[in-house]
Order: sequence, then C-alpha cells, then structure tokens
Amino acid sequence: MDNINFEGSSLSCVTYVRSNKAPSLPPLAEPFLTKAGKNVSIGVLSSDEIPLFFAVKGMLLGGAKISQECAVKGTFKASLHATFTQYNIQGNQVEVYMGPCLTFSHTLVERKLIEQLMDQGYRIAAKRTDGVDFLDVPILVLAQLRELGIPPENIHIGDFDTFENPDLLFSKLRGDKEENLSIAQLR
Repeated sequence: MDNINFEGSSLSCVTYVRSNKAPSLPPLAEPFLTKAGKNVSIGVLSSDEIPLFFAVKGMLLGGAKISQECAVKGTFKASLHATFTQYNIQGNQVEVYMGPCLTFSHTLVERKLIEQLMDQGYRIAAKRTDGVDFLDVPILVLAQLRELGIPPENIHIGDFDTFENPDLLFSKLRGDKEENLSIAQLR
C-alpha cells in the first residue's frame, strides 16, 4: 500500500500507512514546533487529531498536532500568529497542509459548544443533522488560518478520514492505540 503524499510549492509531506514501516523520527511537533533553514523536516504523531504543517518556501517549516480542544480554544492560531510576528511573515507567504484526521461526521458535540462557536463567527464549522450537532474541526482550523491572512488557495486539507480508513490509518475512535506518523519537509 502506498503512503499518503502531499507535494506543495513550499513543503512536501508523507503520512505512513499502517502496513509501511516509517523511517527514524525527525523532531516531533509536540504540540508546536518551527524550524528555519533549508532541508529541515518535522514529524507529527497523530491519530484522529489534525497533523498540520505550514511553510514559507525555503525559509521556515512548522508543525503541530491539533486536537479538537486546541482548535476550539484557538491556541494554535495564537501560536501561529506569534510565529508570524517573530519572523515578520505575512499570511500570503504561508502554505498549509492538514493531513489525515477525523471528519465532522465522527465529531459529535454538545449544542452549547456549537452555539459558542457560532457566536464567535465560526458557523462554517457547525453542522447539524437530524438534531445531532457535529463540529468540523478541519474547517474550524481553516477559518482560523484565513483570519491570519492565509489565502484559501494556500490551505490544503487532506482527503483521508482516520476512522473511515482502517486498512490505512490508526484511529483512537476505533480503539487503536498506535498513531500515524506524518513527516513534512521544507522545499
């Protein structure tokens, strides 16, 4: 089985599937890591959380494992904003990749949380079907990235749901104890 690959203009990423042995670990982004310079790489171990990588071509690579709680509280957004300030980066210079994670249909939440997020302007991430409330965490993170000035064409959301791909990916929701390794490299 092939690994899950992403090739952007500023970074590339590979998520190793269950059946493939991963290489030795690069520095892990736990919970947030940035590295400057050429040919740097960062790894994220995640299960149902979002393995997120961002880059400025040839200059800076960052990564994080974004949980539902981190997205709701906006802690990643604050950390990313601080990094932009530190390195004097404009949002339009940044490319982002979000790897395999849970999609909204597996993220049931209480109505109170949905109402809170809608009050904060994140209606786009709030889903309701047959009286059940769901949170679309990747879309919530996308909205936060847009608030930082990152253009939509620079934000890439992966195609794989961790829960729905048991032959490829580990999922805590399914009861797996292992995590998926994603490694990004600056281009």
